[in-house]
Amino acid sequence: MGTLHTKQALLRDERLEGDRNNQCVRILWTGGWDSTFRVLYATWVEGKRVEPHYIVDTTRSSSSRELEAIAEIKDVLKVHNEAAYERVSSLEVTPKNEIPEDLEITKSWTQLKKRMHLGGQYDWLARYAKSKKMTALELCVQRDDRTDGIYAFLKKNTEQTPFGTYRLRQEVSGDGVIFARFEFPVLDYSKNEMRDIAKEHGFIEILEKSWFCHEPINGMPCGMCNPCACTVEEGMDYRLSRDAIFRYRTRRYLKVVRQSLVDSRAFRWVYDLLRYGSKRKV
Repeated sequence: MGTLHTKQALLRDERLEGDRNNQCVRILWTGGWDSTFRVLYATWVEGKRVEPHYIVDTTRSSSSRELEAIAEIKDVLKVHNEAAYERVSSLEVTPKNEIPEDLEITKSWTQLKKRMHLGGQYDWLARYAKSKKMTALELCVQRDDRTDGIYAFLKKNTEQTPFGTYRLRQEVSGDGVIFARFEFPVLDYSKNEMRDIAKEHGFIEILEKSWFCHEPINGMPCGMCNPCACTVEEGMDYRLSRDAIFRYRTRRYLKVVRQSLVDSRAFRWVYDLLRYGSKRKV
């Protein structure tokens, strides 16, 4: 891990002299609330150029919907603020399976995962940043009350940059150094705070076009996946339909039915009724 620590010191110098010279924000844009807020704030308020990157995860059914959201957001941005729209470069799309393997990064991610809740995306995102030789790729991790997740780790191990983002402190070593190629621009904000800022600056209607659900049903949020649950629990349940809210409230029972009674036609009918409501396919 000493090698990783040495590399981080080099990345620190490169970051300050390279990525920020032309005031270009390189960001992982998922079409979700946090990253869309950052894209809009950077272009609309700060007047910066944005270079967005999107990783296609073919194992998730929401990828096409996320790309649709990004396209729609750009279209609406052009109507409301053409100058901001012109600051957004073409989306750079990369399939996840084309990201080079890196055993050192994957090993560090595996070790970190034993100590905290850490999604698999942090492995391949770190490998992606390294493969592109980027040293300040923005990753939108928002404020979170949980004490055993990535937010808690980053809050303890990052420092604020002159640009208002956060980055890993130079003295951090070990497995956490896989985050050295990232900057974290919304680490201080909750979703509700981002909403208030968007209202203040006049781009809330565009931000509301962002997407969050991983398992959409009939093109609408499902109410049962983790992003849907987080959206409700953070006081933004207005973004889900009444059916989705019902599924959110009954999602634990739905999982039990699906796991233990999936082969029973009678219980399968109950499961489908709860999940799809009157729109279920017979």
